[in-house]
Amino acid sequence: MSIPVDLNESSVSVLVDGKPILLETNTKKITLGYEYKKKEISTGRSTKDREVGRKLREKDKKLDVRRKMAKLIVLEAYESRSAIILEDLSKRAPEHMVEDVKDKQLRSRIYRSAFSSMRRAIVEKAREFGVPVILVDPSHTSTVCPVHGTKIIYQPDGGDAPRVGVCERGERWHRDVVALYNLRKRVGDVSPVPLGSKESHDPPTVSRWLRAKSPHLIVIEDKMK
Repeated sequence: MSIPVDLNESSVSVLVDGKPILLETNTKKITLGYEYKKKEISTGRSTKDREVGRKLREKDKKLDVRRKMAKLIVLEAYESRSAIILEDLSKRAPEHMVEDVKDKQLRSRIYRSAFSSMRRAIVEKAREFGVPVILVDPSHTSTVCPVHGTKIIYQPDGGDAPRVGVCERGERWHRDVVALYNLRKRVGDVSPVPLGSKESHDPPTVSRWLRAKSPHLIVIEDKMK
């Protein structure tokens, strides 16, 4: 068994019991928020002292999210005796993964927190529990339909649903969900892929997951709504 995990700048998507869920991390929002506050500093303590405090709060907040996310995912894999599948991201990933942020240094900070540091946290926690981690080639995981093998077209201007696209055979996919099925497929897992399901293009998104005991329970709770 395997649990594919897709890391994004504002969320982490996970496939549990064949069901995709998106866990919001708001890493991008946290980073940008503190950056804006930094620019607004004008009174009170010295700029230097306030900047040190800002960096500590930002760092602590993102570290807390990473640690809890890693524990949540790894415990699920440990209890279900599954391997965790992650993308083997390149060093140039921030060039296109956070392309809407123009500031190069800020873009790099978001990438390190949302992708690089998050992946490292999951790998380290998995090592602690003896859970195997499989790193796979990330190319085209969000642009190829796992059912038909055809290209997924996303609206160039973003539109009303910028992360939802349609493959050349008419199957609708959410960018973060299709990546999960493609990651699973690349390790030889041939489990059925849902056709025409709401979850494939409109997956449940969970913002209050920090105190959740497991992704499995999150899936069960979503079914009961």
